[in-house]
Amino acid sequence: MTQGRKSDEWIHKVNESQRNTVFPDTARNLGGFWGGIYKQRLNAAQSVGLLILVVFYVVLIVGLVAEQWPKGEDPFWQKILYGYGPYLMLSMPLIFFFLALHWRMRRSKQTHTQKRQ
Repeated sequence: MTQGRKSDEWIHKVNESQRNTVFPDTARNLGGFWGGIYKQRLNAAQSVGLLILVVFYVVLIVGLVAEQWPKGEDPFWQKILYGYGPYLMLSMPLIFFFLALHWRMRRSKQTHTQKRQ
Protein backbone atom coordinates (compact mmCIF):
# COMPACT_ATOMS: atom_id res chain seq x y z
CA MET A 1 0.00 0.00 0.00
CA THR A 2 2.70 2.47 0.97
CA GLN A 3 4.95 1.50 -1.95
CA GLY A 4 2.13 2.11 -4.44
CA ARG A 5 1.35 5.49 -2.92
CA LYS A 6 5.00 6.57 -3.08
CA SER A 7 5.14 5.42 -6.69
CA ASP A 8 2.02 7.41 -7.54
CA GLU A 9 3.46 10.52 -5.85
CA TRP A 10 6.72 10.08 -7.75
CA ILE A 11 4.90 9.74 -11.09
CA HIS A 12 2.83 12.83 -10.25
CA LYS A 13 6.00 14.83 -9.48
CA VAL A 14 7.65 13.67 -12.71
CA ASN A 15 4.59 14.72 -14.71
CA GLU A 16 4.58 18.14 -13.02
CA SER A 17 8.27 18.69 -13.70
CA GLN A 18 7.79 17.79 -17.36
CA ARG A 19 5.08 20.44 -17.76
CA ASN A 20 7.60 23.13 -16.75
CA THR A 21 6.54 25.58 -19.49
CA VAL A 22 4.18 28.09 -17.88
CA PHE A 23 4.73 30.38 -14.93
CA PRO A 24 3.03 28.59 -12.02
CA ASP A 25 4.70 25.29 -12.89
CA THR A 26 8.19 26.77 -13.21
CA ALA A 27 7.84 28.65 -9.93
CA ARG A 28 6.61 25.54 -8.10
CA ASN A 29 9.39 23.34 -9.48
CA LEU A 30 12.16 25.83 -8.73
CA GLY A 31 10.73 26.46 -5.27
CA GLY A 32 10.85 22.75 -4.54
CA PHE A 33 14.44 22.56 -5.71
CA TRP A 34 15.79 25.55 -3.82
CA GLY A 35 13.60 24.91 -0.80
CA GLY A 36 14.82 21.34 -0.37
CA ILE A 37 18.45 21.68 -1.44
CA TYR A 38 19.76 22.06 2.11
CA LYS A 39 18.01 18.85 3.21
CA GLN A 40 19.82 16.65 0.70
CA ARG A 41 22.78 14.56 1.79
CA LEU A 42 25.92 14.65 -0.32
CA ASN A 43 27.26 11.44 -1.83
CA ALA A 44 31.00 10.67 -2.00
CA ALA A 45 31.61 12.35 -5.37
CA GLN A 46 29.78 15.52 -4.32
CA SER A 47 31.69 15.64 -1.03
CA VAL A 48 35.02 15.33 -2.84
CA GLY A 49 33.99 18.02 -5.34
CA LEU A 50 32.90 20.35 -2.54
CA LEU A 51 36.19 19.74 -0.71
CA ILE A 52 38.17 20.53 -3.89
CA LEU A 53 36.22 23.79 -4.35
CA VAL A 54 36.74 24.84 -0.74
CA VAL A 55 40.49 24.08 -0.89
CA PHE A 56 40.80 25.95 -4.20
CA TYR A 57 39.08 29.07 -2.86
CA VAL A 58 41.01 29.03 0.42
CA VAL A 59 44.33 28.75 -1.46
CA LEU A 60 43.22 31.49 -3.86
CA ILE A 61 42.25 33.88 -1.06
CA VAL A 62 45.42 33.17 0.93
CA GLY A 63 47.49 33.73 -2.23
CA LEU A 64 45.76 37.02 -3.01
CA VAL A 65 46.10 38.25 0.56
CA ALA A 66 49.80 37.27 0.68
CA GLU A 67 50.46 39.00 -2.64
CA GLN A 68 48.64 42.20 -1.73
CA TRP A 69 49.75 42.36 1.91
CA PRO A 70 50.80 45.93 2.71
CA LYS A 71 54.55 46.34 3.20
CA GLY A 72 56.07 48.41 5.96
CA GLU A 73 56.51 48.58 9.70
CA ASP A 74 52.88 49.34 10.55
CA PRO A 75 51.13 47.25 13.23
CA PHE A 76 49.18 44.18 12.14
CA TRP A 77 45.75 45.69 12.86
CA GLN A 78 46.56 48.77 10.76
CA LYS A 79 47.59 46.64 7.81
CA ILE A 80 44.30 44.75 7.98
CA LEU A 81 42.17 47.85 8.56
CA TYR A 82 43.69 50.01 5.83
CA GLY A 83 44.54 47.22 3.42
CA TYR A 84 41.32 45.21 3.50
CA GLY A 85 38.85 47.40 5.40
CA PRO A 86 37.37 49.03 2.28
CA TYR A 87 36.75 45.62 0.69
CA LEU A 88 35.11 44.40 3.87
CA MET A 89 32.88 47.48 3.99
CA LEU A 90 31.86 46.98 0.36
CA SER A 91 31.04 43.32 0.95
CA MET A 92 29.03 43.83 4.16
CA PRO A 93 25.67 44.46 2.41
CA LEU A 94 26.07 41.23 0.47
CA ILE A 95 27.00 39.29 3.60
CA PHE A 96 24.01 40.71 5.48
CA PHE A 97 21.73 39.86 2.55
CA PHE A 98 22.81 36.20 2.58
CA LEU A 99 22.52 35.99 6.37
CA ALA A 100 19.00 37.47 6.22
CA LEU A 101 18.08 35.05 3.44
CA HIS A 102 19.38 32.11 5.47
CA TRP A 103 17.52 33.30 8.57
CA ARG A 104 14.31 33.76 6.56
CA MET A 105 14.54 30.28 5.03
CA ARG A 106 15.09 28.67 8.45
CA ARG A 107 12.18 30.62 9.92
CA SER A 108 9.95 29.68 6.99
CA LYS A 109 10.92 26.02 7.39
CA GLN A 110 10.07 26.07 11.11
CA THR A 111 6.71 27.72 10.45
CA HIS A 112 5.94 25.26 7.67
CA THR A 113 6.89 22.30 9.89
CA GLN A 114 4.68 23.55 12.74
CA LYS A 115 1.67 23.90 10.42
CA ARG A 116 1.98 20.25 9.34
CA GLN A 117 1.88 18.96 12.92
